[in-house]
This record gives sequence, C-alpha cells and structure tokens, in this order.
Amino acid sequence: MNSSKKTLIRLAEKVEKGKSLRPGEIETLQTFTQKAKDSKVLSLLKQSALPLSLLFGFLYTVFSSDFEGFVKTLPSWTYFSPTLLTGVDYLWDLLGDPVRKANIMYHIPNIILYSFGVLGIKKLFDALDKRTWLDHVFASQKILQDKIIAGTMNFSLQSGHSIVFVGKGDFIGAQFVLNHKKDNAITVSLAKPTYTSVWNFYDAETTYEDLKTVMERADFEHAGEYIFFPVKDDQIFLPAPTAYDLSPHKLDILCQNIRMIERSKKQKPKRIIIVGDKFHKSYVISVDQKGELKNSEDVISLASIAQKYRNITLIDPSDIVLERIKEIANTRKVVFRATNEGIAEYKKRFYERLTQIGYKHNTKTKGILTIGYDVFEDQTEQQTLSHKIDDYYPVVLSKNVRDALVRNGYRTSEFIYVPELVLASLTKTAAQQ
Repeated sequence: MNSSKKTLIRLAEKVEKGKSLRPGEIETLQTFTQKAKDSKVLSLLKQSALPLSLLFGFLYTVFSSDFEGFVKTLPSWTYFSPTLLTGVDYLWDLLGDPVRKANIMYHIPNIILYSFGVLGIKKLFDALDKRTWLDHVFASQKILQDKIIAGTMNFSLQSGHSIVFVGKGDFIGAQFVLNHKKDNAITVSLAKPTYTSVWNFYDAETTYEDLKTVMERADFEHAGEYIFFPVKDDQIFLPAPTAYDLSPHKLDILCQNIRMIERSKKQKPKRIIIVGDKFHKSYVISVDQKGELKNSEDVISLASIAQKYRNITLIDPSDIVLERIKEIANTRKVVFRATNEGIAEYKKRFYERLTQIGYKHNTKTKGILTIGYDVFEDQTEQQTLSHKIDDYYPVVLSKNVRDALVRNGYRTSEFIYVPELVLASLTKTAAQQ
C-alpha cells in the first residue's frame, strides 16, 4: 500500500464533501493503487497446512502403538479437562472430524487443517473491511478525476499563488505556470491545459456569479495576483489594433468584477497583471442619421484600465522588445527589414513606438542595426539563415523558429526571443508582491 489507510480515507471524505485539496493531496489520491496479495504467513499456511495434517494422521495411523506409548509419557498439562474436551469434541463434531481423545497430540491434525479455515475467516473479514474503505477511496478517485477534467475542483494553494487567466495557446502563460510549483500557480481557461491538472474552467463571456465561483475554487483569498494575457501569442510584438483574444472592454468588466468580489469578502485589492498592448482599444460612440456625434466617443484601452483600478500592472511586450532593441543599437541607426507586406504592416508602428521610448533618428550616426520582423516568421527565419546582412537581429515569436536558429549555430544573444523577455519581466513583477 503506497499511502496510509487513514490518509486515504481522510482525502476521500474531503473529495466527497467538495472540500478544497492541495495539489499534493490530489496526487496522493490519484496515484493510489491496491494490489491484492497474501501475507507471507498465509501463503506458508496454504502450502503447508494440508500436508502437515496428512503427515500427522499418517504417523498416528501407521504407528498407533508407538504413538500411544509416546502420548502416555507426556505431562498432564497436555491433556484437556473433561469439560474442555466436551467443548472441543463438539467443535470437531460440527466439522465432521471427531477425535474423542483427551491428549492434545491427537487433535494436532485437526488444529493444523482447520487453522487455515480460521485464518481464512479472518482474511474474509479483513477483505470485507478493505472492500468497504477501498471502495470509498476508489469512488472518490472517480469523482476527483471527473472534477479535474471538468475544471470544477476546489483547490487549496500556497499563500501568494498566481491565478493565471489564459486563452488558447498562451505560451508565456503556460511557461509561467510550469516554472512554478504545482501549489503556487493555477490556470483558468476555457479548456483543460495539457501542461497541468491544477486548473479551473472559466468562460469570460459568462456571468459575475461564474467568475465568483471560479475565483473561490482557485483559492483567491490566499492568492498573490491575477494574471491576464489578452494579446495573441502570434502577434505579441507590434500587434494589429484588434489582435487580442479578450477585448479591452471585456477585460475592464473583469477587473471591475474582481474588485467587487474582493470587497464582498473584505479583501484588499490584489495585484492584477495584464500582459498586452497598451494601445489596444475598444471604442463606443453615439451616432445619428448623419453620423457620429461630437465628443461622444468613449475609449477603453489597456492603459486606461491600468489607470482606472488600483494595483494594476501593465506589461507591454512591444515596449520590452523595443527597449532591448534600443539597448543593442546603442548609438547606431536602427533599420527595419521585412517583405513589402511586413513593411506595410509594421514600419509605422515600429518607428512610432521606438521614438516614444527615446530613440532619435540621426543621419550622422555611424553604424547600422538591422531588425528583422515580418508577417510570417518563416520569412524572418530565411533572412536570418541567409547570412547576407551584418548586425542583423531577428525578432522571434515562436519556439520553433528559435530552435531552428539555435540548431543552425546562432547564439541566443544574436536574436531577440520575445517570449523569453516577456516571461522574465512577468516573473520579476509577480515576485514583487
């Protein structure tokens, strides 16, 4: 048995009552298996009881005169009293093997033979007991597995843990969870992630009560922060205006609801970390038949959300990457290289945002740093591997391209791998509770 009976029963009761479990407790219950096997004593008895009984019976029958002479030499304590003998004979009569002799030696064959039965009865009672509690444990395992698959498990997690809201394919969010112990981060998503069983189901399009339920299941009262990833992984650097999988107005509502839930539980506002583009916006306007009404526009952006609510930190991947580019460039001129489609998509945003963090284009500057980034990453990969341009730094989003460059001899310092930079910034921020 790989866990104590007492521990397993306690955990089974917690599951059946819907109580919170720690990831370690869940693992204990999930990994428990019971293999039925006989004890060494019982196995030995099975092998020896009948042969020994037959041997004693054989010796007694063949050498009866010698045996009776031997019995007469035995001390008096080896003889049953008349009263006890009556009871023993009654027992043997029930079993169909009467003895009718006072000395214990005559009873040894029956004792050996039926001791197996006595122990067998004990084993039967033990089996019934085990079946009772083992069925209890196995039933709780099924309940537990169903809850984990459905994302409805109640967790008890380490104080200061992270509640990580992810969409489909949020690599940085997944890696953030993997970099932490099981009881220090929980994933909240629409589908069960492949990288962890410590998760809860949540659809951002559902109700306030659904959010409250999932936060309670995720042990939010002991959490350190909530983390959101509204920006899409494949457009995390210089994303298009609507390249998000959670709109700013929906994120605004979520932040508002989180603060309401905290107040209802008399909790101080915990940090909300948003990994996304500060220029992503949702617009609400008023119009009449002639068009938009003057001054009717209401703009909700990640930047405005960060200013609207207390204790919100915005991590902008584009700013992180551009700061790194500025650092690499030092005093050199920064040149953007891409296909015509890439230039049309990114050139304006690239230089506008680079200027916002302090870069100044100077025609007298000596040296050039070429930054490669394109609509499709295979185009950036091809340009990198062609080795035609000196001081060429590609901006890489996917692990596949990153691994391809490393396989072809590139050092990680020779290209900019966005997820790594963002993850480092997120980890540092989350640690500053």
